[in-house]
Amino acid sequence: MWLPLLMFLVILGLFIYYDTRKPKKFPPGPAWLPILGSALEVSKLRKQTGYLYRATAELARRYGPVVGLKVGKDRQVVLYGYEAIRDMLSREEFDGRPQGPFYETRTWGKRRGVLLTDEEFWQDQRRFVLRHLKEFGFGRRTMGDLVEEESGQLVHAFRKRVMSSKNSGVVMSMHDAFGVYVLNTLWSMMAGVRYSHSDSELKKLQGLLTELFANIDMVGCLFSQFPMLRFLAPELSGYKQFIYIHQRVWEFLKAELDKHKATLRPEEPRDFMDAYLTMLSSDQKKPSFSESQLLAICMDMFMAGSETTTKSLGFCFLYLLLYPEVQRRAQAEIDAVVGRDRLPSLNDRPKMPYMEAIVLESVRMFMGRTFSIPHRALKDTELQGYYIPKDTMVICNFNGTLMDKKFWGDPDIFRPDRFIDEKGSVVIPDQYTPFGFGKHRCMGETLAKSNVFLFTASLLQNFNFSIPPGSPPPTTEAIDGVTPSPKPFKALVTLRAVE
Repeated sequence: MWLPLLMFLVILGLFIYYDTRKPKKFPPGPAWLPILGSALEVSKLRKQTGYLYRATAELARRYGPVVGLKVGKDRQVVLYGYEAIRDMLSREEFDGRPQGPFYETRTWGKRRGVLLTDEEFWQDQRRFVLRHLKEFGFGRRTMGDLVEEESGQLVHAFRKRVMSSKNSGVVMSMHDAFGVYVLNTLWSMMAGVRYSHSDSELKKLQGLLTELFANIDMVGCLFSQFPMLRFLAPELSGYKQFIYIHQRVWEFLKAELDKHKATLRPEEPRDFMDAYLTMLSSDQKKPSFSESQLLAICMDMFMAGSETTTKSLGFCFLYLLLYPEVQRRAQAEIDAVVGRDRLPSLNDRPKMPYMEAIVLESVRMFMGRTFSIPHRALKDTELQGYYIPKDTMVICNFNGTLMDKKFWGDPDIFRPDRFIDEKGSVVIPDQYTPFGFGKHRCMGETLAKSNVFLFTASLLQNFNFSIPPGSPPPTTEAIDGVTPSPKPFKALVTLRAVE
């Protein structure tokens, strides 16, 4: 009678022991509770600070720049200091990407795409993506043409709204003013498509993605850390919403792919989709190439390719409202270099160091609230003197490099001058890490910087942006999520007087 109970208690005791036992020399961090691990402590700190990046920054303050956690089933290591981040990002044994439901459900049960894959599969796909995007504008002057065309469309849309107010100015939402225009610069290369700012289907899709990004984190969400919740609480865990939104994106992209297949001329590829479809019927095709992989690449680009740039622009104009002297100085540089008879181009960039510094500072202000895409240890290894078991998730909190008071001095102040030396040249310190290091350095860095530079310069050339009369200054607090976004804010937009 007592034997089954005794066996149950022994098994339960062993489970608790092994589930709460940290590997020897694992990085320090909060105690691990059965099943939950460190989840309660992280959740409590997140509520207290308002953000996951601040919660893990507080843990780094307590335990050091390498923090060991366990959230549900996942062993996680969060890096906060520059030395630890640089060390991890430069080593091949950390080149893996996480595995599990969250990272596989998004592509229907298999890890596909280029953001969350690794090893030979990732190398083959990334190489193909970079090579063919260059052919269709990525990193070449034709990319500048695409961004310049889109910045012209953006200025035209703003001018139309301002002129409708009989030149008295118009109050506009700025936190979400750039999404379609940023997407178009990338999507022109990917699929040869340019969307209208008023496209209702695209607006619905972007609204769903905004909702998704506000409810998940870079390290996953409830159903990834506690997989049983997919079945026990699909709505509460976010699983149902996750599936629905990815299904909508998949259908949207599949419709575009079907159009390309119907009109494909292999000898004359128009864009990246055509180039990939041509590869699928080639003798050189490798096993990693498939139609579903093409859709996964497109989904990665569609979802992540525009999101970070759009948010960088949102933060840029938020701070330009709060620091009008920065706006005036940028406009003086634009007038001196470009004038008013034409829009700025990427060719003007070397002669506009202050505008370039505004780009760097805007990205710093945004990415200083974010984490890297998670890495995975491909084998048992060590980092900064700590033992990191195989398959441990390792993630960088960029707040530790981009908002470090010891290095930046006044990191919360929007001060582009920090990137300009005494000779007036742009200087980028090693601690400026928003795009990562090494092989996993962000593929979209060139396009992102070009977008922020040209969109901002073109708008500042033509308009003044100020806090609407009677309104309080916008808050610099953000909406937490996979990457924090500015809280909704508006600006009074007026035409600049011709002098």
